Amino acid sequence: MRTYLKTFGRMFKRHATRLVSVFLMVLVSVGFTAGIGMATDKIDYSVSDYYHAENVSDLILMNTQGAFADEDVTALAERYGEENVLRGGMLEFEVKNGKAIVNDTEVTFTNVPDGVVRVYVYDCDAPDKVTQNTLTPVDDFGAGDGGIRVYAERATEQFAQQDTSKPYTMSATITQTLDTIEYMGMEVKGDFTATVPVRQTYTMAGTLMNPLHMAVRDDASFTDDPASDDEEETLPLAAVYYVFGDLVSLTAEVEVTGTITSPVSMEVPANTTVEREVTVSASELLNQIYITLPDRGDYVLFSAEYDDYVEEEKAAVASLLTDDTQAEEDTQAYFESLTLHENFSFESFRAYGDKIAGIGIVLMVVFLFVTILVVLSTMTRLLDEERAQIACLQTIGYSPARIIVKYLLFALIGTIIGGFGAYFAGLGLAKIIYNNFEWNYTLPPYSSHISLTFYLITAAIILVATLAATAMAGLKLTRLEPADLLRPKTPKAGKKVFLERIPFIWKHLSFKYKSTLRNVLRFKMRFLMTVVAVALSTALVLAGLAVLDCCLFQDIGGASMIAISVIILIFAALLNFVVTYTLTNINISERERELATLMVLGYYDGEVAGYIYREIYITSSIGILVGIPLGALLCMFVFRVMEFGSVPGISWFVWVLAPVLSVVFTILVTLILRHKIVKIDMNESLKAIE
Repeated sequence: MRTYLKTFGRMFKRHATRLVSVFLMVLVSVGFTAGIGMATDKIDYSVSDYYHAENVSDLILMNTQGAFADEDVTALAERYGEENVLRGGMLEFEVKNGKAIVNDTEVTFTNVPDGVVRVYVYDCDAPDKVTQNTLTPVDDFGAGDGGIRVYAERATEQFAQQDTSKPYTMSATITQTLDTIEYMGMEVKGDFTATVPVRQTYTMAGTLMNPLHMAVRDDASFTDDPASDDEEETLPLAAVYYVFGDLVSLTAEVEVTGTITSPVSMEVPANTTVEREVTVSASELLNQIYITLPDRGDYVLFSAEYDDYVEEEKAAVASLLTDDTQAEEDTQAYFESLTLHENFSFESFRAYGDKIAGIGIVLMVVFLFVTILVVLSTMTRLLDEERAQIACLQTIGYSPARIIVKYLLFALIGTIIGGFGAYFAGLGLAKIIYNNFEWNYTLPPYSSHISLTFYLITAAIILVATLAATAMAGLKLTRLEPADLLRPKTPKAGKKVFLERIPFIWKHLSFKYKSTLRNVLRFKMRFLMTVVAVALSTALVLAGLAVLDCCLFQDIGGASMIAISVIILIFAALLNFVVTYTLTNINISERERELATLMVLGYYDGEVAGYIYREIYITSSIGILVGIPLGALLCMFVFRVMEFGSVPGISWFVWVLAPVLSVVFTILVTLILRHKIVKIDMNESLKAIE
């Protein structure tokens, strides 16, 4: 046992660099995929927690013919409970140069911004009485009397800061139908039309945050853009206001026309004016009903279970508010049922989460493939170098299983340490991704929910693949006799490479390049593995740059996606660097005796290093060239998942920058590993197999 432990300890010391390589590969790969997966789940659970905390309505019924009747509210309250049903209203109009058409009436505003303005009204008298979509006071201006008190959506990048020092007024001329008026000191009856000049003053009482307006930019209205050919293209909101109670309440001199029927029959004389109290109640515009569905299980917002539940209740509401004899087309004209999928803030946040998950799945496959390829190469080559140790252990009576366990433990320790670090790297990455959504949203509190799905999947795949490859390579070696293992492994036979069959090229090459090309092409498996690993790493760098290009220079995807693309690029670059470093380091370790021979023959340090460098540069260059079309294919998949961008739309400099970065990483690796080449101990290397 003591001998076994000593060999185990020496193996760790001798192959510490390879252990670090395994650790770094697993850390980068699993850390990236775990972070992407955790970020997606954090978004889902954070929005779900926020949805419950703010009592966000699951359904908003929009009456297309006017205000909802009391019996509609009563019927819904009986089904869902009074606390889960709230009547409200919404009005949208476009302001241009301070003027707008509101319900077929031309209205003039002061200090109301140009653009689409939305006004919410409620069947309650104060913000704190709103039970659905809780309105959180952000600022209270302490405004007193002086007009109807209104609130505004808090200032964001989209909505301007409200200026309370300026008067807010609405001027219009409206027409009302009356059946009684005060005329010549008495009340008379008849059919009258009153022309009412309205000039209403409003006091900005404060700002609120409506959870339905979680986005801080790009929040869309329901008003179609007349300049767009797309019927679904809408204009952005310019301002959102909240009114509780009356919209208009004043005393005005109104001009009256019509016929008096009692106490006498007569025409109202021309230019008759009367003083009248004019009121436009918010109840006249209550064209919405907000419904919060009772919890039915611990579902996540926008999950399949939640969506199915909402669809069931949409059908139930339609049945409840529809007369059995009413035609289906009339039902559709009566009201519409809007879900949170129709809300810009929640739906866009959900869509971003789905895009991140899609990117994670696509890139996870590539990261896993590269990592497994390099880790397998590391472990199989390590076992080849341990031939003599395996032979010694066999000679003193250790079984093949005990011998293989030693190498399995080495692989297990490297993978577990890397996986352990990857978990915390994933947590940090998920937090960074989530926080970057502050560019677009007022973020809900970060959920404490722990998600391990992506982390466990990637870590388990790498661990199983690594242990399986180590076990198979170990079984192959332990089946050999100790005497065969103690003999140096027979060098691969030299033979002509395909370039030698092209005299025009071959005869113009110097001896050192002929030697380099023979070495590169003689070991086909090593060559193929390096090319594939470098190609995939280059493809990842290209994909990261392409997404960044779309976000920065083509204004597609939004600011939050810029952060994601930068993260992809950073991790792709790290993987590219670690891959090149690991494979180059393995190549140097395998050929120490060969390099020591060159030193004995009098080669200078630069010439010895160049012997390896040329092979690295040639192999990496081939990998980079292969990586460009692979990167285009990967970009196609990523763009399809994100639903924006295209391969032809990628800027020309991205195609140049991606291979240049890969070349830079290769050069950095050769500079870092130069000391390992020139510090080779000639005596130890040359007698290593004696």
